[in-house]
Amino acid sequence: MNPISTKQLDLYQRKDVNESDIETFMPLSVHLNDLRNKIIISLIVLCITIFIGFSFSREIVKLLTGIAPPGTVFLQIRPGEFFFTSLRTALFAGIVLAAPVIVWQLGSFILPGLTKKEKNIAVPILMAAPFLFFTGMIFAYFFAVPSMLNFLFGFGKDIISTNISIESFVSFTLMIMAICGCTFLLPIIILALANTGIVNSQILLKNWRYVLLSSVISGALLTPTPDPFNMGIVSGILIMLYFISIGILKIMRL
Repeated sequence: MNPISTKQLDLYQRKDVNESDIETFMPLSVHLNDLRNKIIISLIVLCITIFIGFSFSREIVKLLTGIAPPGTVFLQIRPGEFFFTSLRTALFAGIVLAAPVIVWQLGSFILPGLTKKEKNIAVPILMAAPFLFFTGMIFAYFFAVPSMLNFLFGFGKDIISTNISIESFVSFTLMIMAICGCTFLLPIIILALANTGIVNSQILLKNWRYVLLSSVISGALLTPTPDPFNMGIVSGILIMLYFISIGILKIMRL
């Protein structure tokens, strides 16, 4: 038998090394450089989307004020209040528009180091997160925020007229939209926990009473106002998403 050279032995060993192993043993400096590049790309995209948001800030503010109850008067109490409100609106719009790119950059950094099973969990989560967040904001714009405003502005309308600063109104509206957007991420959080074996549909159904209590407490903590109506809306969303998640797990037999 002919002896095997060191070079041949090295090539033979390399055949057993897959791409994920090569990625795992990459030098730390390479990973840090890759992370820096992805952060730079995300920041550049964020700056561009913020600029776009500021360019359309007037139209965005008009859309937000359009869901206010009829007869609402918006005031500029402090000098430059509308300008700073436009900046805040542009920042919010920029983050929302840049979110898919930022999530994609994050995913492209962490996915190479995951196993095939972990990738099967992570990819759907990363793809669904922006969609669910946008869905939550749309739900807030067309339902949650108008319902809250009608209740809050309608309370005592026979005694007082509704005058509100533009900054307070936009801040309140954007806050509720952000809260609803984050709340709609609950299904993918539960799906991730189910795929890791921490929970399953049976466990979720068994503990539904504790979930109801937790949803009420979370609704009280998340809503910026202490009235039970707004708390009930957020709590109702959490409960609805919880049982929808159970249905998804049942379909997936998890």
